[in-house]
Amino acid sequence: MTSINSVLAAFAIIFVDLIGRAGLDKVLALAGGPTMVALWAQLQSVVELVSAVTMAGVLQGLTVLVAQVDMVRDERCLLRNALRLGLGTSLAVALLVAVASPELAVWLTRGRIETGLFVLAALAGCITVIPATLNAYWLGKHMQQRMLILALLGSMILLLVAASAWFGISLRGLIWTQTLLLAVLGLAIWHYLQKLRQPRDEQGREYYRKLVKFVPVGLAIGIMSPVSMLLVRSILSGSISWNDVGFLQALWRSTEWVTATAAGVLSLIFLPRFSSTYGSARFSREMLRAGLVVLIPAAFFLLLIYLNQRFMLALLYDTRFVVSNQAAALIMLGSWIRIASWLFLFGLFSAHRTRLIMAGEILSLPLYALLLWLFADGMTLERTAWLYVVSYLVYLAFNAVALVYSSHRTAIAAIEAEPA
Repeated sequence: MTSINSVLAAFAIIFVDLIGRAGLDKVLALAGGPTMVALWAQLQSVVELVSAVTMAGVLQGLTVLVAQVDMVRDERCLLRNALRLGLGTSLAVALLVAVASPELAVWLTRGRIETGLFVLAALAGCITVIPATLNAYWLGKHMQQRMLILALLGSMILLLVAASAWFGISLRGLIWTQTLLLAVLGLAIWHYLQKLRQPRDEQGREYYRKLVKFVPVGLAIGIMSPVSMLLVRSILSGSISWNDVGFLQALWRSTEWVTATAAGVLSLIFLPRFSSTYGSARFSREMLRAGLVVLIPAAFFLLLIYLNQRFMLALLYDTRFVVSNQAAALIMLGSWIRIASWLFLFGLFSAHRTRLIMAGEILSLPLYALLLWLFADGMTLERTAWLYVVSYLVYLAFNAVALVYSSHRTAIAAIEAEPA
C-alpha cells in the first residue's frame, strides 16, 4: 500500500502544479488582463483535448492494471502497449484539430486566436502524452517520489512561459515556448521509456486488449470535457463578454487549489488502493476513508476561499477581477459537489466500468454547456454559477448509483463463481 513518503510526494506534486499554474495566470493577468487569461485558457483546453483522450482513458487503465499485476515483465508489457495505444489515440485527435483549426479559430474564439496556434496547441497535447505515460506507470507502482521529479520539470516549463509573458511576448510566442520546451522534455523521457519497454509476446496482446477497453472512456472524457469548456467560454463570450469569461476563469482557478488537490489525492493515493481492493470487503472501507480524507477538508477550504474571495482573486490575478458573493458561493458549492462525484468516478475506474463512465460523462461539463446554451438569454455570472451546481448534482447522482450497481453486480458474480 501507499507509504508515508509516497503520500507526502503526492501532495508535493499537487502543490508544485498548482503554484506553477497560479504563477503563470498571475503574470498573464498583469500582462494582458482578463481577456489574455481567457484566451490562454482556450488554447490550453486544446492541449488538454488532445492529451486527455489518452490520460483519462488508456493511462488510467495503465495505472489500474499495473496496480493489479505482480510481475515486472507484465508491468513493462502494459507500459509498451499503453505508450503505443496512447500516442496513436492522441495523434488521431490532434490531426482532426489541425484540419478543423480554421473553423475552430472563428467558432471558439470569434477570430481572437490565429489558426496556426490551434495546431501548435494540438502538437503540445501530443507531446504531453509521453511524460504522462511514465507518470501513470509509476503511479501504478506507488512510485510517487519519482513522479515528483517530473512535476518539478513541468513547473519549470510553466515558469519559462510566465517569464516570456512578463517580457511582453505575444500569445503566439507563448504557445511556441510551451511546445518547444515540452518537446525537449518529451524526447528525454522517450529515450528513458525505450529502456523499460517489454518486447512483444502473447501476453502483450492480452494486455493490449484490456487497455483498448479504456480507449472509449478516454475519448468520452478527453473530448467532451475540454470541448465543453471551449464551448462554455465561447457561449459566455457571446452572451456576456470575454472580460466576464476571464473573471469566471479566475474564480474557477481559485477553487483549483481545492479541487485539484482533491483530484490529486484521489488519483495519486486512492486510485491504486481502489484498484487493488475492488471486489473485496476492503473496497468499501477505502471509499469511506477517501470520502473522509477528501470531502471534509474540501468543504472547509472552499468555505475559506468564499469568505476571502475578493482577496484571493486580487492576490492570484489583480484588483480588476471581481465577482458577486452569490456567484462565488455557488461556484464553491458546485466545486464541492464536483469533488464528491469524482470519488465515485474513481471507484468506477477501479471496477473497469468503462461504459458507465462514458454515459456519466455526458452529465457533467457537456450538460453544463447545454444548459448555458439553453438559458443564454439574459445570462449573468450568477445564473452561470447556478447552472454549474445543477449539472454537477446530476453527475454526482449518476456516479453514485452506477458504483452501487456495479459493486452489487460484482458481489453477485463472486457468489455465483463459488464452488457448490
